[in-house]
Amino acid sequence: MFLSRHKNIRRPFVATCFMLLLGGCNLFSQKTNYALDGLGTDHPVLEVYLQEILDDRLSEDIDLDEGSEEFARAESYREYTISNDLNVAMKAKGFYDGEVSFVDDPENPLSGTYQITPGEQYKISRILYRPEAYQDSFDLGYLQEGSPLDAEMVLKTQESLKEVIGRDKCYFTLNVTHEVILDTDAKTADLTYVLEVGDEAQFGPAIFEGASSVENEYLQKLVPWDEGDCFRSGRIERLKSNLLDTGLFSRAESLLPDAPDENGVVPVTISLQERAHRSIKGGLSCYTDEGAGVTLGWEHRNFLGQAEKLSALLTASQIKQSLVFEFSKPYFLRDDQTLSLNTGIKQQDTDAFKELGFDAGAKISRKFNRRLTGSAGVNFALSEIEDSFGRETYGLVSFPTSLVFDNRDNALDPQKGWLLNLNVKPVMDAFGQSDPFTKIEAGARTYIKPMDGAEFVLALRADTGTILGGDIDTIPATERFFAGGGGSVRGFGFQEVGPYLDDEPSGGLSFATGSIELRTKFTETLGAVAFLDGGSVSETTSPDFSNFAIGAGAGLRYYTGFGPIRFDVAVPLNEKENLDQNYQIYISIGQAF
Repeated sequence: MFLSRHKNIRRPFVATCFMLLLGGCNLFSQKTNYALDGLGTDHPVLEVYLQEILDDRLSEDIDLDEGSEEFARAESYREYTISNDLNVAMKAKGFYDGEVSFVDDPENPLSGTYQITPGEQYKISRILYRPEAYQDSFDLGYLQEGSPLDAEMVLKTQESLKEVIGRDKCYFTLNVTHEVILDTDAKTADLTYVLEVGDEAQFGPAIFEGASSVENEYLQKLVPWDEGDCFRSGRIERLKSNLLDTGLFSRAESLLPDAPDENGVVPVTISLQERAHRSIKGGLSCYTDEGAGVTLGWEHRNFLGQAEKLSALLTASQIKQSLVFEFSKPYFLRDDQTLSLNTGIKQQDTDAFKELGFDAGAKISRKFNRRLTGSAGVNFALSEIEDSFGRETYGLVSFPTSLVFDNRDNALDPQKGWLLNLNVKPVMDAFGQSDPFTKIEAGARTYIKPMDGAEFVLALRADTGTILGGDIDTIPATERFFAGGGGSVRGFGFQEVGPYLDDEPSGGLSFATGSIELRTKFTETLGAVAFLDGGSVSETTSPDFSNFAIGAGAGLRYYTGFGPIRFDVAVPLNEKENLDQNYQIYISIGQAF
């Protein structure tokens, strides 16, 4: 790949790229002009629901040449199936007498009107239960006699009934279904919930089959019940989820007896299929400021038979190279703790400093709940560093601690949720070259999708940090803050944002950066982004925003099964005195944040 280094890229060209990327849906999808008619203002909820059905059915293009006989047949078939789907959708909302007729537009392809005649919405006349012993046992709240016969609410109530019935009992089998009998003259319906309740039972042992290389002692730690606990089928599903989450198994199926034994005990057999426990991975990147990069990794996910993980990761670019080994053991002393040991060597040759170093450390991570994790550890780093202040050898002993809250829906391509992190690291130098100091960093990321089904995601990022307890010339260059590049302020080169000494980046004692990124998808595999990044690095312990750098750009995303491939182009909007060039290109795997 050859990357030109023209100094005078024109901003009108970049602005045009923005407009094409964010307004480019019509370049990648067929233009349609279908409409709903006949609902007036009497049925706003139904109109919104039917419009969603219509939009969803039209979201995929007809993959044929327009004007051909095959295209005409495919168009007619889709219009026919949409009419059927709209009819089904009206019945789901209680409009059982509704009708849909399609009026084609003969002058224009992919155009026409769906004429809706909804009729009267059916209401629930009675809510009954079978067996009748349950008739007066429940307060359904949101579904009452006289309520519209809405399929979504009927099913929601059905699930609530199942939860209420089984809440304080240990039923081996519990099933809830429903029946509807329509009165077409009165436009009403009798709704009957049918309850099938089995004997009460308690959990017996968990028996695992098919796990030849994973020790039973470890598998038993994943079981979310003790023998004798109240039988609840949801715990079996949780066990299967726990097993699959380990990454050791590709399949987990539960086998239960037809009925509890004479003592009411139910043994649970889990049939497992193991995945390959060893894997290799690789990745490529290409940034104009950091050059080409490669990542190669090897991993064993069951090293000692109890899901211990041993990994090796080699990363190499034109300015950084490292080789890191890590070993982790889950269930260390407690069910919610993991012990991690790591060691590695690294070399860096950046504009700000040169480093040759060795690291070794250990940490314990604890999962407080499904979203919140924390860690504490100790690390030793032996480094020879050369920067604008001179050449020194450091022996840094640090005690990093962290808290992370993560409720994102997808780590590689999040659509909604938050990622919050706080890191505190006290550091002392065993060789006395650096004063003791404490490094504090905090960050937040959030992802906002306006509504389900929307093709736009607004991604926001903010990070800040400070170093307390030392002067800038006594803090090792590798511990100071820098900004600029694909992971912070795009448009500026790596480490180009912040203070300079002798025309070289010198880093700072504090920083603040942030990003706003608008993401959209044209198809299942192709999308685009527009972004605005900003940041400041200061020599003081509090961020100074007087030299705030701002960069902007746009990019393409190609979505694969393992995550998006990104191609971003960014330009600086200010603070350009020390820049090598006035644009940057970033190519890598995964979203920018």
